[in-house]
Amino acid sequence: MKRKKITIIGQCYNEEATIQMFYDKMCEIMNSMSYVDFEIIFIDDHSRDKSLEIIKKLAKKDDRIKYLSMSRNFGKDVCSMAGFREATGDYVTTMDLDLQDPPELLPMMYHALENEGYDMAPAKALTRKGYSILHKLFVKVFYKLNNKVSSVKLTDGQRDYCLMTRQVVDAILKYSERGVYNKWLWNDVGFKIKWIEYENVERVAGKTKFKFKRLMNYAVNGIVSFSKLPVLLSLYTGIGMFLIFIILTILIIIFAIKKVSVNLVILILIDSQLFFFSILLAFIGIISLYICQIHIEVKNRPLYIIKETNLDK
Repeated sequence: MKRKKITIIGQCYNEEATIQMFYDKMCEIMNSMSYVDFEIIFIDDHSRDKSLEIIKKLAKKDDRIKYLSMSRNFGKDVCSMAGFREATGDYVTTMDLDLQDPPELLPMMYHALENEGYDMAPAKALTRKGYSILHKLFVKVFYKLNNKVSSVKLTDGQRDYCLMTRQVVDAILKYSERGVYNKWLWNDVGFKIKWIEYENVERVAGKTKFKFKRLMNYAVNGIVSFSKLPVLLSLYTGIGMFLIFIILTILIIIFAIKKVSVNLVILILIDSQLFFFSILLAFIGIISLYICQIHIEVKNRPLYIIKETNLDK
């Protein structure tokens, strides 16, 4: 009987301080799971430190290690897609090299897929230990907002760390849009999911590369990509504005009958015009977001460009 293989996609951007620790830990896990074959594909997202140099040294002594080096920084989600396209495993997962995605969860994930009939086994952090109060608050609000307005629901605490079957990976690769957002894509494909819960752990070394501004952009773009509400909101608000127009018209008629000061009516009209213009400008901003998304898609630029790899060896 053919042995199953797990592909680990290790995403890397300036992680020279954590790569060796990640590799050593993965060796422990791979040795303990001797009933499975492994490959590790490091995706170097144009690191400016010695990350690629360290990865190449590891690849020379361990033929299970492959790598892709990007020509510039394309972002974490695009790197995941690159890894999916090159993965040869029966099961595939992405992992952060800072060990915030505990490798110790892999045996449980594998058991859920191989023996319990699940298609995906994503990790779910029960706490956010090590994050700032602002970060925790923002993430909490983000999940609630997304699940109100988006067609794709997210689970609070879910990580990009998710072991999935080849069928799931192939389904994800069918998505062709330029704007790639892992959490939404992985929830949008469906399939049977078993959540693997754990207590969040802090980075073993280095600093997070996912700054607050980048986190904000990621959240906004992800919601826009998977929600029609901003467009529908313009329709609903338009209906509401028409109702306000009717009410104001009735009030003007009443003021006229009761001979209310004309100056008051003029002020009301001026105020209503200012209100209408503010709504109009808001809608232009919303529509611009969608036009921006269309602009990105129609250019059909390559999702990523590989500068160097050992996958062809």
